[in-house]
Amino acid sequence: MNNQVYNYKGNNITFQLGNGDVMVNLTDVAKAFPEKNLSQIINSLEIQEYIRRLTELKNYSSADLLIVRKGGNNLSKQGTWAHQKVALRVVQKLSPDFAIWVDEKIEELLRNGVATISNEDEAIYNAMNILQKRLEASKQNIQMLESKVELQEEKIKYLVPKAQYTDDVLQSTSTFTTTQIAKDLGMSAQALNQKLKDMKIQFFQSGQWFLTHRYQDKGYTDMRITPYFDTKTGEPKTSQSMVWTEKGRQFITGLGIK
Repeated sequence: MNNQVYNYKGNNITFQLGNGDVMVNLTDVAKAFPEKNLSQIINSLEIQEYIRRLTELKNYSSADLLIVRKGGNNLSKQGTWAHQKVALRVVQKLSPDFAIWVDEKIEELLRNGVATISNEDEAIYNAMNILQKRLEASKQNIQMLESKVELQEEKIKYLVPKAQYTDDVLQSTSTFTTTQIAKDLGMSAQALNQKLKDMKIQFFQSGQWFLTHRYQDKGYTDMRITPYFDTKTGEPKTSQSMVWTEKGRQFITGLGIK
């Protein structure tokens, strides 16, 4: 995946370009709108219902639409990420101008592989940002930046609540989403899901994918837990979605799907 960082009114917003889709870093968005309760928007009935219907109608997995990444050495990949369809729904609740800006960046990334810089100030800011990062790397002055990021993350914890016990599952490097495997095969997650369904390897039910009886006990999959807040009761809950183990990834790769 290719990360692209763009500046919106002095705030860096990270986009992640994959194979035919774009993920938007909602943690960056939260920093740009500290007066908004982004967590409440994400967990609203409207957004949660949109995600649910998207998984049912378009063969997406909920784990592909909203992803929380924490830990690791690569700070640019941390945070809460939303698929472009979900991200646009969320940012529309924040600011019409910002929503239009995000939509334009997504369109340009999908069309060109890189988004254009909209004005001279933004061009200068991005050039300075690149130069600063190179100087910091050469001087090995990373510790100060990490401390600053940690302080910023502490300020926005309330915007992205999640149960602590799910961290290990969310961060597991031994499991893969269908989207990740599909990108290795050069296709979309929807296309791969449909092919696996046609081959009677999996079936779709109640908004989730499940392995058929023939494959369910072979260690090909695991369940990923995703935290959310019940908009009616206000209580934290979790949902489950199917992810593939390394054995499962090798199994799919060996099918010769094209």
